[in-house]
Amino acid sequence: MIRQVQKTLLKFERVVERQRYWRALRDTLTLLFPFVLIGAYVSFLNQAIFQRNGFLNHIYGISRWFPGFKRLTTYTTMLNLSINGIIAVIAAFAAANFVARSAHRDNLLAGLTAAISFMMLNINYNFFSAHGQASGSRFLENNLGTQGIFLALLVGLLTGWFFSHLARRAHSHQELETQTHLLARARNNWVPMVVALLVFSLLGYGLSFVSKGGLNGLFYAVFTLPFSNPGAAILAIVGVASLSNLYWLIGIMGPVDFSGNSATSTVQNLEYALQHGSAWGAPNPVTLHTLFDAFANVGGPGMTLALLIAILWRSRNHNYRLVAKTSALPVLFNLNQPLLVGLPIAYSPLLAIPFLLAPLASMVITWCALKLQWMPPVVYPVSKTMPGFLTGWLGTGGDWRALLVSLINIAVATAIYLPFILLANQVDEGAQADA
Repeated sequence: MIRQVQKTLLKFERVVERQRYWRALRDTLTLLFPFVLIGAYVSFLNQAIFQRNGFLNHIYGISRWFPGFKRLTTYTTMLNLSINGIIAVIAAFAAANFVARSAHRDNLLAGLTAAISFMMLNINYNFFSAHGQASGSRFLENNLGTQGIFLALLVGLLTGWFFSHLARRAHSHQELETQTHLLARARNNWVPMVVALLVFSLLGYGLSFVSKGGLNGLFYAVFTLPFSNPGAAILAIVGVASLSNLYWLIGIMGPVDFSGNSATSTVQNLEYALQHGSAWGAPNPVTLHTLFDAFANVGGPGMTLALLIAILWRSRNHNYRLVAKTSALPVLFNLNQPLLVGLPIAYSPLLAIPFLLAPLASMVITWCALKLQWMPPVVYPVSKTMPGFLTGWLGTGGDWRALLVSLINIAVATAIYLPFILLANQVDEGAQADA
């Protein structure tokens, strides 16, 4: 039975790999990896070190003795915004590029058209008020970073489709471009260029009347509806958390913010702990925060610290190991975007299963520990950049049983990921044999 399931998964993975548009998605994410990796390290420096509430700054008091701390805070914030703030534009370019290339069309013009189309889709059409006075920013800047990757991929794939079906003839690459050939490229591709720019500019303009955040803002308004109030029921919490992780798998990388959902219960827990000097007996032991945020998000969504351990332990795939080694530090501090695009986890039929199952198992284990009163709930606020496996320990005021539950969760999550990493070894060996 187990071998049959393995064969089915391997066959499905290999079939998916042959699909043109699916390959374009995977290749786009892999191409994004170095930019996302650099952005993750910049985010780590900015959030964990050069912010006053950063985890490492809290421990070592860096702001008190490091010269030029404020200037470095400004500089790393600027880097964070400039690198991570335009990653979706690169995704739109790359997706159209790969689709057009696979159809032997002009991939460079397709990529440029997709990037411009995505920017036009995210123009702030309310920039000029009814009185003709400029207000706000010209672009919906929040949509141009990782938050906009899902929409950027759609724009890129559709633009690539336009070029595949509307370009006048196939594209021939030349080692040395001539003016005649460049003009011919423009003549052969003007129809898909105009169609793409018109479609996305009109779509963006039309949506500006119903959504100030554009199409992406409309997407997120819909995507966040299920997260309004999961309550304290374990099935509701598991469902909401699993849906959030599913979003990450398809490129909707935040911001699904859980902090507001359990705000009242979290405040009540904190007030109780402050009054009684202990987290034991807190009135709301089971919430989205005490189960998911604190114990099922280690290394980022999907318990990806466990995936990192499984890869470094048993993977024979050189690419997997390279991505894991270079992403280890950000993942330790819950910045797992490099793994999501580098392996990639996103749009991977094989890795999607443990990505969803590992957090589910961690939440069930944590729920059992809380219900059986083996440990107190997390009540104290902790830094977002704190290593995930320490969140439960410090969030309970240093209770060693919470640390033990965190380590058990990581061990179980690693065991869940391990069979799929071994299957990935076979996929890689099969791909090398086909080559």
